[in-house]
Amino acid sequence: MKVRATRRGTYNLQLRREGDVFTLRSPAHFKAAWMVRVDPSTPEHTTTAQQALNRLQDERSPLEGVRRPSRSFEDEAPGGVIFDADPFAD
Repeated sequence: MKVRATRRGTYNLQLRREGDVFTLRSPAHFKAAWMVRVDPSTPEHTTTAQQALNRLQDERSPLEGVRRPSRSFEDEAPGGVIFDADPFAD
């Protein structure tokens, strides 16, 4: 029986990611929680770790994960006093 993973799971000691198509050794191994049956003519497909990372990067918003600049040093200095960045400079 050929199936497609609808979410991440493991089968036959291999990680199966969403969209992977593989053959079950026994129909008793079918898990409706993360598999759906597919046509037997559907080609098998296993997503590599690199492909999964690339897909995750492609799905991210261009601004997601971009850190906002921290407050300026003047904002953090007590009383607005600006300290020399290098106390040992001439």
